[in-house]
Amino acid sequence: MATQDTSIAEKRLQEGIDAFSAGNFETAANAFVEAEKQFRQVGDLKRAGDSRSLLADMQRENNLIEQAVTSYRRAINLYKEAGRPLSEANAFLAIGHLERQQSHIDRSLEAYQHAQRLYIEQNNAKGQGNTALALGHIELQHGNISHASDYYQQAITFFRTANDTMNEADAVSSLANTQQLTRKFAEAEANYARALEVYEANRDPYGIVDTLVGLGHTYLDQQRFEEAADTFANALTRSKPIEYELGGADANLGLAEVAQNRGEIEQALASAQLAQQVYIDKSNALGVANVSRVLSEIQIRRGQLTYANSLMERALRTYKAVAFRVGQAETAAGLGEIQRRRGFLSTALQTLEDARKQARTVHNEFVEGRTLLSIGDVYRQQGKFSLAAIHYHDAQEQMRQIGETFLIVRAEAQQASLATLNGRLDEAQTQLAKALEAAHSSPFSAQLTPLLLVTEAQLLLTVGDYTQAEQRFNGAYAQATAQQEPLLAADAVLGLARVQLARGELETAMITFLEAGQQYQQVESTSGDGDAILGVAQVLIGQTQWDEAIQRCDEALLRFNQSDDALGKADVLLAQGLAQRDKDELEEAEALIAQALLLYQQQQQPLGESDAHYERAGIFLARLELDNAARELQQAIALVERVIHTLSTPQQWSLFLHQYIELYAQAAITDVRRNADERARMLLQNVTRIVGAKEIIQHLKAYEETIQTSGANITEDEIRTNKDLLRRLGQLRKGVI
Repeated sequence: MATQDTSIAEKRLQEGIDAFSAGNFETAANAFVEAEKQFRQVGDLKRAGDSRSLLADMQRENNLIEQAVTSYRRAINLYKEAGRPLSEANAFLAIGHLERQQSHIDRSLEAYQHAQRLYIEQNNAKGQGNTALALGHIELQHGNISHASDYYQQAITFFRTANDTMNEADAVSSLANTQQLTRKFAEAEANYARALEVYEANRDPYGIVDTLVGLGHTYLDQQRFEEAADTFANALTRSKPIEYELGGADANLGLAEVAQNRGEIEQALASAQLAQQVYIDKSNALGVANVSRVLSEIQIRRGQLTYANSLMERALRTYKAVAFRVGQAETAAGLGEIQRRRGFLSTALQTLEDARKQARTVHNEFVEGRTLLSIGDVYRQQGKFSLAAIHYHDAQEQMRQIGETFLIVRAEAQQASLATLNGRLDEAQTQLAKALEAAHSSPFSAQLTPLLLVTEAQLLLTVGDYTQAEQRFNGAYAQATAQQEPLLAADAVLGLARVQLARGELETAMITFLEAGQQYQQVESTSGDGDAILGVAQVLIGQTQWDEAIQRCDEALLRFNQSDDALGKADVLLAQGLAQRDKDELEEAEALIAQALLLYQQQQQPLGESDAHYERAGIFLARLELDNAARELQQAIALVERVIHTLSTPQQWSLFLHQYIELYAQAAITDVRRNADERARMLLQNVTRIVGAKEIIQHLKAYEETIQTSGANITEDEIRTNKDLLRRLGQLRKGVI
């Protein structure tokens, strides 16, 4: 009878296996359940466990995760009763995989540890290799890369002992993944090659695709874009005949990252969207998170910050849910940069600091350097130049250690821009030269060009070389437009408008500032929009349209307050004060200019501070407070001369001082009015040695024409005083010719 019952059980088991192979899952499930029942009745608990395990395998294949876990646990109990520890261990291993798939990391870890203990007790090398490999995956997911590497090394040893070349190849490929993350590129390439050789020899197309994707990322991280593109394309090609859709999605995502790094934004978007659809269709949460992060980076480039923010937040939520710390660090860094660009500086700073800590935890030096650079940008916008400089320097050193030229150049360019604002023009030129040299040898040379041109143009504008500044801004705009860098293109348009304003081309500048504002609005740059509105206000001041200028200043100030932009706030307060002064609202003007002056001093912007002193002198002159005006003008000149001493050539001195001829002329006139003629003469002699006398004399003559020496509304004493002033101003003019 027992023999007959066993025969029935075996028949049911075979029926289940045949139905499973044919894809008749309902029939297979019923057969496996019946087989288990029959084997239990005859006391063959081992084969009852096998039947339940096969049912679990089928449920697993049909993505019935919870049912599969329940079935494996039932099989474990049967194997335990049957005294079959290896079968019990295999079921625990399967449960570990399923729990990890659902991101139940604690449960999966417990299952793997049970399996590991049983394999060790049975001295089963292959089983120990499987658990070591699985534990390595968990450590990698947690960002414990060194621990993951240790487990993968153990797995390789166990598989080698078991003479299991295929699983050894899996462990070798996994080890290469950790080496790629820690930028040990030579070792990673060698191990990927070893794994590929085994997969090719054993005709494992899935292993080949996954390894090619890993190798492609190794090339990508080294900025070897041609090799990366070829490798990802090879993986994509090999995935199609075997209908390995997830492998193909991984390859497409890699191709998207290559295209993004090349500045081929539309191609990057198309490839990423292809990958995204597959991940969604396959309910692959980690894949969806990965592609969301890449799509967000693409949208940042396109200036779609709100959409980019939502994508990055979605990716970050998923990474946190599955405890994937490597992804968390990179995504938090991207989210912080988006928040910075949108003007949420306090939030951005917190996000970036968190990203930096996470990057350190997972030993991702690239992401740590990236966050340092973004933190520096936050501090720069807040006017905290000392902190910005520290972070730019730290980012540069971090990137130098790993040879990441793209961020090295960005850090050097930002340091050059910061030095320009600080009035250290020699240092700005040195930093810019370093950036240009580094960019020349970088695979990102073309991508870096717009940034470097904008940085150089800003320096040239500060020096007063308007012709070359205009050329650089035009070049930056052309390059940024070609490379789909809309934010840099807007920066170039804004810079061009500022050149036109400096030349006094008010109508042209107005058009260009309005164009810059439209471009900043398209890329959701609140601070940039504020800069453009401020430029419009400055043009209106030049056109003596005071009320409209003040209204535009209010609009700009609102933008700068929204984006916590201390640099823009200082500039707009100064402009607003100037407009109020020219409306003869002197008290309001003085209060505004005093606020601007304080901000410039806090930011250590000597040229901004000089401008504020000059404009405040205008208020004192309107009140005939000559001594106070002279003091302000002297302070303004001292700051200008502090900056000029950082320039190295007579040509640069001349260009720079031409911007401040009116300041020197006004200071000299004020000294003459105060009967300090000798001081005025010495001041002008010093400046005319550098810039010549022509423009200074024009300013003196223009002032002389405003001095009244006749008329019914002037007294005899005033006439005598004014004639004496004219005589002495004439002598001053002759003394500087």
